[in-house]
Amino acid sequence: MIRLRARHLGAASLMAIMAHAPVAAQVSVQLPGRGTVPTVPSPASPGQTAPGGAPVQQPVQQQPSVSVPLPGAAPTPPPPQQQPPVSVPLPGAPATPSVPTVPIGKYGRPDINPYDRDINLTVPLLYRTRSLGEVPVLLTHDDRFVVDTAPFLQLLAPLLSTEARLKMGTILKDKPTFSSDDLVQSGISLDYDPGSLSVVVLQIAPSERAMESLFKAPTNEDDKIDLTPSFFSAYLNLNVAESRVWGAGGRWTKPSFYVNGAARVGPVVLEGDVQYAEDFGIFGSTYRFDRNYVRLVYDEPDSYRRWLAGDLTPDIRGQQSYVQLGGVGVSRQRRRFDQYRSAILQGNRQIVLQRNSTLDVYRNGSLLKQVRLDAGSYDLSSLPLVTGSNDVEVRVRDDAGGVQTVAYRSYLDPIDLQPGDYEYAGYIGRTSRRFGRTPTYGGPLSFTGFYRKAFLDKPAIGVGLQASRDVQVVTGQTQFVLPNGGRIQFNLGASHTRTRGMGQSIGLAYDQIFDRGGLVDSFTLSGDFLSRRYGGLGYAEPDNTSSWSLNAQYARALTFDLTLLMGASYLKSRAVSGDTYRLDASTAYRLTPRWSVRGGVNYTRFGISSSDRKGFGFNLGLVYQPGYRDRAEARYDGATDTASVSYAHSSTGQIGSVGYGALAGRDLGSVNVQAFGDYTGNRFDASVSHAAYGTGFGSITNQQVSSVRVGTGIAFAGGHVGIGRRINDSFALLYPHATLHGRSVVAGQSLAGNNYLSQSGPLGAAVNGYLTSYVTQSVQYDVADVPTGYDVGPGVIRVKPPYRSGYALRIGTDAFVSATGTLIGPDGKPMVLVGGRAIARTPPKGKDGKIVPQPFFTNSIGRFALQNLRPGTGYHVELFGSDNGFDFAVPADSDGLVDLKTVAVGMATGTGQ
Repeated sequence: MIRLRARHLGAASLMAIMAHAPVAAQVSVQLPGRGTVPTVPSPASPGQTAPGGAPVQQPVQQQPSVSVPLPGAAPTPPPPQQQPPVSVPLPGAPATPSVPTVPIGKYGRPDINPYDRDINLTVPLLYRTRSLGEVPVLLTHDDRFVVDTAPFLQLLAPLLSTEARLKMGTILKDKPTFSSDDLVQSGISLDYDPGSLSVVVLQIAPSERAMESLFKAPTNEDDKIDLTPSFFSAYLNLNVAESRVWGAGGRWTKPSFYVNGAARVGPVVLEGDVQYAEDFGIFGSTYRFDRNYVRLVYDEPDSYRRWLAGDLTPDIRGQQSYVQLGGVGVSRQRRRFDQYRSAILQGNRQIVLQRNSTLDVYRNGSLLKQVRLDAGSYDLSSLPLVTGSNDVEVRVRDDAGGVQTVAYRSYLDPIDLQPGDYEYAGYIGRTSRRFGRTPTYGGPLSFTGFYRKAFLDKPAIGVGLQASRDVQVVTGQTQFVLPNGGRIQFNLGASHTRTRGMGQSIGLAYDQIFDRGGLVDSFTLSGDFLSRRYGGLGYAEPDNTSSWSLNAQYARALTFDLTLLMGASYLKSRAVSGDTYRLDASTAYRLTPRWSVRGGVNYTRFGISSSDRKGFGFNLGLVYQPGYRDRAEARYDGATDTASVSYAHSSTGQIGSVGYGALAGRDLGSVNVQAFGDYTGNRFDASVSHAAYGTGFGSITNQQVSSVRVGTGIAFAGGHVGIGRRINDSFALLYPHATLHGRSVVAGQSLAGNNYLSQSGPLGAAVNGYLTSYVTQSVQYDVADVPTGYDVGPGVIRVKPPYRSGYALRIGTDAFVSATGTLIGPDGKPMVLVGGRAIARTPPKGKDGKIVPQPFFTNSIGRFALQNLRPGTGYHVELFGSDNGFDFAVPADSDGLVDLKTVAVGMATGTGQ
C-alpha cells in the first residue's frame, strides 16, 4: 500500500508514484508562486476558445505544480509575477541569458522536439532573469516552434515603447500564431530552450525598449489573495488574574477580570476594552468596573482614511498635547493601510544610455548598486533612501570608455510621509477630566487636529490646531536640508488660555548621519523652549516650571563589534531648586557571538541638595546570550549603588512551549528576588510569578507575593466558533470538512514538533489569532493523520485582512480522491505525453452543481494521475487528438487513493482498487 502524507497532493509527486513500485512515500506540492506549469492542449468547450484561437491548455509532465482550491473558494489566481530590480552580469558577461546548445536534428534545426510529432505546450516567456508569464507554443514535428500572438504581445507590451508596440501590432497583424522568422524586422529575437521548457527573448533593440525601472518598488497588485473575510465576525479576549500575599495577615486578593474584543459587520467595527477589578480604598476594598474605551470604526482603505465615534485617543503631532475625547474623528494615514509604503526617491530621475554600459549608483558616498545595462532608457525614481539628506551619484561607464557622472540630492523626511503624500486628522468632542479610569466627558467641547504634507523636492511641512472655549493652540513643523546629510527641524507653538493668557514653545533639532561604508555614525542636537504660560487642551491653567532644555548625542561605530555613545543634557528650571545637567559616555563591545560587555561613566547634578543624587558615577554590565530566546545579564550602577542579576528564556509561542526566568536585585537599601514562568496551550495561555522583598537577604522572606494569570479567547466567523489564545487584531478559524471524519486541523506548518499555533477539536475550530490588518500574509494549515491519498489543498492560503476581521476556512473537500495508472494504446505500448480531460458522469451536489473537467496527461512512460475526484462517481476520460477514451469509477468507500493499474484504451474500463 502506498502511504501518502497528503497535505499537498501534487502532480510531481503523483508522477513519482506512477513511475515506481509501491513504496512508502511522503507527498508534497510546490507552493504557489514557485514554478510554472508546462501544459498541453485540450479541445475547447462548445463555443469557447482560448485567445488567438488556440485550444484550451492543460498541464503536462515535467516540473508541474498543482494548487488545489478549497471548496467554495474562488479559483486561486496565478502567482504574481515578480518585478525585481534589474540584476545583470557585470562587464564582460553576456547581457541576456544564453540558450543551451541543442544538437542538430534530422531536419537541420536544433532538435527541440524528439518525439517527431506536433506537441502543444504552454511555457514561460523569459526576458533576462525574470519570467513575464506563460504563452502557448506549438513544437512542430520538424523542430520549429510557433507562438500564439495575442498572449505574447500582451506579456511583452510593458517592455516595449509605444512606437514598438504599434510596430509589432503591424508586423503580426492577422497572424494568430507566428515563428521567430516573422520578427526579423522588429528588432526582437526569440529562441526556444528545451532544457527549461521556455521561450527566451534574446534581445530587444534599445530603440524599441520602454523605459525600465532599476529600483521598482512593490505594490498592492503584486500580491493576490485567496480568501475574503466573513461578513460578520467577532472575538472576545478574557484574562483572569489573582494574587496571594504571604506572611502575617496573608490572604488571596479578589480575582480581576480584563475583557476586550471586537465585532465586525460588513465594513463597520465595534471595539472595546473593559475591566472588573478590586479597588482598594480607605474603608477597605471593593470591585470596580471601568470602561477603557468603546468605539465604532469605519475604514476606507483605498483612501487611507479611518472614521471613529465613541471614546477617542487622538493622534497628535509636534507641540500638541494629548487629551482623551468623547466624540467623532477622522484621520488619513497611508502607513496604516499601505504595507508597501517605502522610503524611495521620486520625481522623474531618468538616464538614457546610448551604448551598453556599467552603472554604479552611490548613496551618501557608499556604493549601493552596480549593474551591467544594455543601451536604452532607465528610471531611478524608486531608488531606496535613508532618513535625512541623500547625496546620490550615478556613474556611467560605456563600452567605448566614456565616463559620465550625474549627481543630485534628495531628502527623506522622518515624519514618515512618502514624497507627494499627505496626512491629516481631526477629532471633535468633549474632553475627559479623568485618566486611568472610566472616562467622564465633563470637559468643554474641543477640537484637535493636524495636517502634514511632503513635497517631491522640498521638506515636509505640518500645521496643527487645538481649540476649546478655554484653550487655543496653533503649532507648525518644517525643516531645512543641509549639505553632507544634515537637517535642521523646527517645531513651533503658540497658545492662549482664558486664565493665563499667551504662551509660546520653540523646538529646534539638528541631526546628521555619517555613512562610512557599512559603519554608520549619527549626531543629534535638540533644544526646546517652553514659556511659563504655554498650555494645551489638557493643561488649561499652565505653570511650566522648566524653561528650556538642551540635549546632544553622538554615536559612533568604531568597528562592527565596538560602539561608542556620548551624550549631554541640560535643563533650565524656573524653580528655586536649580538646574539639572548630565554628561555621560558609554560603550558596548561584543567579545564573542555570545558574550558582550557594556560600561560607561557619567557626571550628574540635579537641582536639589541631596548629595547622593549628584557627582560622578559609572555602570558596568556583562551579557550572555547563547541563543535567540535566552539572555543572562549582570549589571551594576555606581551612581545609585544598585545591582541586578537576571536570566530569561522566552517562549516560542508554539503549543506546549514554556518561558521562564528570574531576577535578583539590590536598590537603595532593599533587595528583591523574583521568578516567573509562562505556558502556551492550545486554547489558553497562563503565567505565574513569585516575588520576595526585604531590607536585606536575611529578611527577604518577610514580604512575599505570588500571582497567577490565565487568558483565553473565543472567536466567531462564518457560522463557526473556536476557542484559542488572545486575538490582537484579525483571526482565522480553520475547521475540517465532513469527509475528514473529525480529524484535527492545525493552524500552522505541521504537527511535527508542535510546529503549529492551534488545533481544532471538541472546543471548536483551530484559531489563528495573529493576523495583521491590511498586510498580505499566509495562513498555513495541516491535517492530523490524513487518509492515504486525501488532498487537503495547497497547505497555505493568502489573505489581506481588513481591520479586526475574521475568516472561516474549511479544510478538505468532497472531491478529495486521487487516481493513478498506466495508459496502454491499441498496439499494447504505453501512450506517452498524451493529454486529455476527465469528465464526471454526474454533477456534484451544491449550489452551482457544475461539472468541472479535470486535466489528464501521461508522462514519458505512459503513467498518469488524476486529482479532485469524488467517491461514488463515474468518470469518462477524453484523449485529445484521438477518438479513443476510457471510463472508470471511484468506489463510494474510497478514502483517498485509487490505483487503476493498467488501462488499455478501447478495451476494458478501469475500476478503482
